[in-house]
Amino acid sequence: TPTTYLEQERWGQAARLLLAPTLNRLRVWDLSTNQRVDTFIANSRTVAARIARFYRRESTVIHPPVRVDSFPVAEGRGHYFLTGGRLVPHKRFDIAVQACSAQGLPLVVFGDGRDRGRLEALAGPTVQFVGRVSEEKLRELYRSCRALLFPSEEDLGISPIEAMACGRPVIAYAAGGALETVVPGTTGLLFSPQRPEALAGVLADFRDDEFDPSAIRRHAEQFDAAVFRQRVAAVVSATMEDAARPS
Repeated sequence: TPTTYLEQERWGQAARLLLAPTLNRLRVWDLSTNQRVDTFIANSRTVAARIARFYRRESTVIHPPVRVDSFPVAEGRGHYFLTGGRLVPHKRFDIAVQACSAQGLPLVVFGDGRDRGRLEALAGPTVQFVGRVSEEKLRELYRSCRALLFPSEEDLGISPIEAMACGRPVIAYAAGGALETVVPGTTGLLFSPQRPEALAGVLADFRDDEFDPSAIRRHAEQFDAAVFRQRVAAVVSATMEDAARPS
């Protein structure tokens, strides 16, 4: 919710009060215009449920595209756990940093943002921050990790799919889009509640040899860009045909 987001981003009470009228106007405008939409496409079941709740409309779920073939499948055992992206408070990377620090497990954090200083202060000696990385370097990080740690609650989440395209499992907070992309025991593991102790417990029992990189890659292929294009084209075609029919 907006309230939870603003709290996690550490917006002060004054800023929240100033923002409230603008958010209310946006809600009114949003609700007044949604009835003119012919077809809703949601990027996850989480968003589809939100559309049904607030708009009372059905939607077609089409997951965002990932160029799966651009991610080489990893071989052998990885060397560290991986997490990262835009380092801001609501992404909850602090959970991964604290869990790995407490367990003495190697963790690589990629990306940058205004929460980096706080995360570095929380980190133990086994946590390494590598900052912003190129796409080529990110693929290398995926291939060399034991698993991607995904402590955020997102509508879907692209980085878990990218890691799985490389054949690496994902250990994710059991909420939002992770429930659609992570198959427990096959492509990764889930933890709950959204706290460092819960993640640390899963990490303590993690076994690399329980996951097959080829099976993980096959799972990721359903999110490929080619699949996305086909599904969007089908929805657009069906919508245009419906609109062309006489009332």
